[in-house]
Amino acid sequence: MFTSNDVPDSIKSASSENTTANSTPAESHDDRSSRLAVIALGSNVGDTIDYVRSAALAVADLPGVSLVALSSLYQSEPAHVTDQDVFTNAVMLIELADFISALELLHNLQAIELDFGRERHEHWGPRTLDLDIIDIAGELSDTDELRIPHPYALKRDFVVTPMMEIAPDYLLADGTAVSRDLVEYGFVISTSEETMPGFGRVSSDG
Repeated sequence: MFTSNDVPDSIKSASSENTTANSTPAESHDDRSSRLAVIALGSNVGDTIDYVRSAALAVADLPGVSLVALSSLYQSEPAHVTDQDVFTNAVMLIELADFISALELLHNLQAIELDFGRERHEHWGPRTLDLDIIDIAGELSDTDELRIPHPYALKRDFVVTPMMEIAPDYLLADGTAVSRDLVEYGFVISTSEETMPGFGRVSSDG
């Protein structure tokens, strides 16, 4: 079982070295074999709990990915487009090998979304599965394809609450601390009693 105590001390200074928009590791980090990354999972179509649980397993099984911590499952209000069903959400903290680029991770996550029947008919509309890169330690990107840190991450309660559960001292790559101060929408309604298969429930009290 992963707890907040299992999170490396490096999360407290994950943004101390940043990179340019091409999302390549900073020169001072060339000697490390991996870096931390944060992935948000969400679903509001079909068996949402099963989709998020199964997607977490699929992400953890990706090449170059090692699981560090996994949040509880949360039910939350939809953000932006509010006339749709509630979401099941979770957040993963992973170690991402340096040989996997940010764009390669993005494309791998998009492939998982497709495997779960993701269709993109409406921006912010209903979806079987949504996998967002929230942050990659030491990396900044502001391109049409990938923006990290995720520009809406700290405005969404369904991202902030799970992150504060598993990594309360996390700093995004731009130096912003994770807190509830900027939350505007996507508020958490409840925490699910369901656990992630193979992982168990995260306990914030160790």
